[in-house]
Amino acid sequence: MDGLVVTEVHPAGLRIFLPMRPAALPDAQRLAAWARRAGVEAGVELVATLPDCPAAALALGEFVDVADWMKSPSRTHLSAGDWAGLRDWARASLPICATPWSVFNDTGPESEILPGEYWVETGTAAALPLEMAPPEWSLLQQAGAQGPRLALAESCTGGGLAARITALPGSSALLRHGFVTYGNAAKRRWLQVRESTLARVGAVAEETALEMLAGALRDADIAAAITGIAGPGGAVSGKPVGIVCIAWGARDTEARVRTCHFSGDRWSVQYAAGSVALGGLLELLLRRD
Repeated sequence: MDGLVVTEVHPAGLRIFLPMRPAALPDAQRLAAWARRAGVEAGVELVATLPDCPAAALALGEFVDVADWMKSPSRTHLSAGDWAGLRDWARASLPICATPWSVFNDTGPESEILPGEYWVETGTAAALPLEMAPPEWSLLQQAGAQGPRLALAESCTGGGLAARITALPGSSALLRHGFVTYGNAAKRRWLQVRESTLARVGAVAEETALEMLAGALRDADIAAAITGIAGPGGAVSGKPVGIVCIAWGARDTEARVRTCHFSGDRWSVQYAAGSVALGGLLELLLRRD
């Protein structure tokens, strides 16, 4: 944020520009939601080059023409992933509004900000004060440099949760390894999920998720396991598209497991499942302190 010129955003609106491969899309969506809470209309646009615009605008990510575009005092540029700078800019530029807390679930008492994440007022049960940060960043900060070793066991998310964590600098201090056990044979071989369990309840079941978690915890301090049906096909009797079983725990605590029913397309189900797992791990670390 050093040297950043802060310009107050008029309630008439804010335009947020992202490159065509938007690593900062979740950050932009959080900012747009924050602006709406403050009474400012905000739109997110994917562009190859930054367009001329008279309204207040913010560019997130790398653009070849950003230097010329920044000559207007109503425009701001931040690097992708600089959520702290984004938060500080929002606090200085947008009208004042209450800082939301995050709840990670398949349903929430208020509107969904991103798949699996809801913003609520302070004091709500199971709400986490993330200061508008993504849950993966908050988990990394909560764990610290000498924190617990994390392992992941993923099925329907296909390594997406590990990718969200490793996109962050310093993630090697937290994540030790992950298993993408997409098929039942892989679950049996790498995580020691019992064949009898798979035959009795199937791959998408809380019991299977707990056995995946136990396998991941063999060489880790904390872990999460995800198994479900992301769609658009794959539904079976009693297990519709969007059902995901998520387990998390630590070696010295009782494991937790939750069955969620997410809506939306394949990406939405996968992203939501990862966010709920992150929320569970965050709550686990906060209870340990």
